[in-house]
Amino acid sequence: MQHEIPDLSPSARRVIVGVNDAAASTVVADKQDLPRTRLPNGILLQELWQQRHIPAGPNDWPEPGWTLGPAAPTEGAVVRILTVPAAGDALVEPDLHTDRSLHVITMLGGELTFMLEDGEVTLGAGDSIVLRGSMHDLRNVQPRPATFVYTSFPLAESGSE
Repeated sequence: MQHEIPDLSPSARRVIVGVNDAAASTVVADKQDLPRTRLPNGILLQELWQQRHIPAGPNDWPEPGWTLGPAAPTEGAVVRILTVPAAGDALVEPDLHTDRSLHVITMLGGELTFMLEDGEVTLGAGDSIVLRGSMHDLRNVQPRPATFVYTSFPLAESGSE
């Protein structure tokens, strides 16, 4: 039986600061309703920032036509907020996966367990994990949702560092 997953995550607000004609810092954009995607596994993904090229320039803006879905970028960078629903009744086998990306995950609320090839680590609010092209999966085994900030960008090819 499929249960409807309630949307307990408020929409993130993104404020972009730039420089005005007098060279003073100022708010140039303030948006509440950012793109949100509910993935098939129930995870809610909110796009905070994405751009095709790094390093970033002072006048860069997200490209509305460049959407990645849940994939890690093969170029550029993304910053997202993800909310993993509370644990369900059925435990699913870990789906260890990797890509050529560096992921930085910082927990905002709740608790997640990250499964690795050799063990696991559980993180709570304020904790961070850095995944450098390593095999991993995550699981929320708690009775409440877990929310985190996810930043990802491609790793350099071996030998090009």
